[in-house]
Amino acid sequence: MDLGTTIVGIVIILICIIPFALMSINSRKKEKKLIQGLSDIANRNNCKISRHELWNNSIIGIDDTVLMIFFTRKSKDNETSQQINLTEIQKCRVINSSRTVSNKEGNFKVVEKLELAFSFQDKSKSEVVLEFYNADYDSLTLMGELQLVEKWCKIFNDKISEMTKQKK
Repeated sequence: MDLGTTIVGIVIILICIIPFALMSINSRKKEKKLIQGLSDIANRNNCKISRHELWNNSIIGIDDTVLMIFFTRKSKDNETSQQINLTEIQKCRVINSSRTVSNKEGNFKVVEKLELAFSFQDKSKSEVVLEFYNADYDSLTLMGELQLVEKWCKIFNDKISEMTKQKK
């Protein structure tokens, strides 16, 4: 094999690899920015994120000692950040907004939205809803959001039941 063929082969391999490397670097930068933003919000509330989870342009985290929930979601035009004091919450539930679509192969359930709703112990306070997935501006297919919303709902409800047992 001559030197020219080897150089051309290396150049072609680099051309194929570089886009994937750049996408990976950009993805990591975006993740670090989301994590840092959530940590900054927690620090302003004298909290520290114990555990967190990232998906799409969203992140959720909890301070297990102070029992504060922090949530940030970025969409095309806006960014929402919310903090919820878990000690004020009575229960957490998943809202799965879906519709049934029919075609030749049968009926299919299409998820429109996945949300986590928090009901306060104080009934005068309105429910707080965190949007995990919205078909209008997220990808058309779910990529683990259903499992994610159920996982965090369980985490929060377990914490609430622990608090209730400790009060008794």
